[in-house]
Amino acid sequence: MEYVRMAVLSADENIRAFFDNLATDAMHYEEACLHTYLQGSAYTLEIETSTTHEDTQYLVEGNKISFVYKRKDYMCNIVNVERTESAVRITCWGMLLELTNESRGAYKSNGAMSLVRYLNYIDPEHVLTLGINEVSDKAISNAWEGSQTVLARLYSIANSFDAEFEFITELNDDYSLKQITLNAYRKNDDTHQGIGENRTDQILRFGTTISTIRKTSDITELYTAIRVHGKDGANLSGIDRKVYDENGNLEFYTANATIYAPQARDRFPSNINKSNDKYITYDWGYESESKEVLYGQGLAKLKKYCVPKVTYEIEGYYNANIGDTFTIEDDAYKPVLILEARVTEQEEYFVDPTKNKTTYSNVTELQSEVDSSLLEAMQKLIEEKKLYTYNISTDNGTIFKNGIGNTTL
Repeated sequence: MEYVRMAVLSADENIRAFFDNLATDAMHYEEACLHTYLQGSAYTLEIETSTTHEDTQYLVEGNKISFVYKRKDYMCNIVNVERTESAVRITCWGMLLELTNESRGAYKSNGAMSLVRYLNYIDPEHVLTLGINEVSDKAISNAWEGSQTVLARLYSIANSFDAEFEFITELNDDYSLKQITLNAYRKNDDTHQGIGENRTDQILRFGTTISTIRKTSDITELYTAIRVHGKDGANLSGIDRKVYDENGNLEFYTANATIYAPQARDRFPSNINKSNDKYITYDWGYESESKEVLYGQGLAKLKKYCVPKVTYEIEGYYNANIGDTFTIEDDAYKPVLILEARVTEQEEYFVDPTKNKTTYSNVTELQSEVDSSLLEAMQKLIEEKKLYTYNISTDNGTIFKNGIGNTTL
């Protein structure tokens, strides 16, 4: 059970009460669940308590809950209250109402703008303090039609910059808000971590921190060739491209205004009767007149759909932070299933931690990079280095009176 002391604040951030399960006279929570998410490192909080304590009068919409958990500061607004004669359940959102409820209308940038300029437009009062900015070298032109909440517009800006935004809350000693820092990281990919840490040197194993992995493979939407149609009759006619895999084998090529995936065709032939036509062809339209754009977009889509769609459901809990990336190993699969996965959601219960849950996404299936001959050699070394202890037992001891007697060793 995690001990977390939480302050209940008024709308203008003055302390009204405390949740404190270690203090006899304080208001106690029967359960509290902190639910954190990858996008914006956002969080929600749900608290259940009885109505017996008089301080439940302060559990009203618009008031705030502040606390420190795992050395991180949290402040959220009470947005929903369910009350009966005996119980109160409150739902809180971990972001300022100015970000979640205030909106911004249609907007077109004045040419290519930096992230700082976009923040000045969307947050003229500087509610947010820009901290880490890994996209400071970028300038983007963009436009929005219609209105969005400030938070939704911020996420859209992050998308434009191929970035991940992280909101960090910092409290004063009296539990009031000191500031919210916005960190901008380059989006998670093969070379950038984004939010969180790369902890792939730590292996989470089935049977301990991982309770089960459900792997689903599906080819209901699979195709092995794509014919791309652009604007005003544009297509891939005249494009002659070949793509080879790491072993030098042909993987994709263009012909007849179509991109083909021969390796995928051989694995999933559309029929076996006609040897000259085993491709599953998909007709796809894309709003561009550029042949290069049509080829690039068509190839990316074919790469995605010429292989089985594989999804993973990973159940378990590990004391991690949002965005952290781990290696996961499940030896109940044959051969052993080795994954690289990122924490994208976490549910943590302050009273009953057995209900804690971690959700992993951005899953990549890995193959063991250790050659089997090396494993055999390592096992041989282990056998050669084994220590053996020898003990001699007797049936009549080893000491005899007057030197007379016998024993069997």
